[in-house]
Amino acid sequence: MKILNFDLTFFMKSFINIDQINIHVGNEIAFLGYSNSGKSTLVNSLSNKKKLSRVSKFPGSTKLINFFNVDNKCRIVDFPGYGYSSFYKRKKINWLREIKKYLFYRKCLIGVVLLVDINFFFKENDLIIINILNKKKINFIILLNKCDKLSFFLRKKKYISAQEKIISLKISPCIQIFSSFKKIGIFELKKTLSNWYSDVYKKNKKCSF
Repeated sequence: MKILNFDLTFFMKSFINIDQINIHVGNEIAFLGYSNSGKSTLVNSLSNKKKLSRVSKFPGSTKLINFFNVDNKCRIVDFPGYGYSSFYKRKKINWLREIKKYLFYRKCLIGVVLLVDINFFFKENDLIIINILNKKKINFIILLNKCDKLSFFLRKKKYISAQEKIISLKISPCIQIFSSFKKIGIFELKKTLSNWYSDVYKKNKKCSF
């Protein structure tokens, strides 16, 4: 299996909501998680570009669905974080609802990277997303992000705890200790994403929306 060159990743386009998306060919992997889980930092870390995806000290700064091209048929979709009701009320957009619609109907979707803070898993919306992914049989990996802030012992303890929680839901866990900041687990993640892409690379998918 060839590892995709994520260094070639570039920004494509942003969309306000699901219905506005007008890209209907190719394959994509979605990055999902709460607003402070580190999705934008992950995009930058994968691509080795510090400012490819905007990073802010304020949670919830990503307000659009951002598409990034990895190569001609592969892309990353960075969604706004879910969980900040004040933002939903102000913009009248319920991102959890938008994400659920995307997961159920987006034909180009081949996998999901779910980021969770290693210190605060799994919250209500995380579990909703995990159950949908399992029900739809969508490839997904859970990244326990920000592990650089913990000792090796605590990382292991958190990892075991996360596994036990997912197994209790009768889901086979695909969980990885991760740090975008120190790039812990970055190569393993690239291998996983490349494998998902290679499985469908010869297929020219057309989406329903």
